Amino acid sequence: MTDQEIEQELDRQKEDAIAKHMSDIKVMSKLIASINEYIIRFGRTSNIHDQCFDLKAQVIKNRDHLQDWVNKI
Repeated sequence: MTDQEIEQELDRQKEDAIAKHMSDIKVMSKLIASINEYIIRFGRTSNIHDQCFDLKAQVIKNRDHLQDWVNKI
């Protein structure tokens, strides 16, 4: 393989990784929206209300961390 071919392969792998991470970010954003809808719909009547807030906070943290990493590339 020539240097140019190696560089093109690395660029392709980088683009694939970014696309995968962007897809993951989209899934996390949908999950956050669904958790918000659940919290609004069922409010305090659910015994998992506090756990939903904890899960939402963790997903937001993970999504933001991944998004920061993608933005650095």
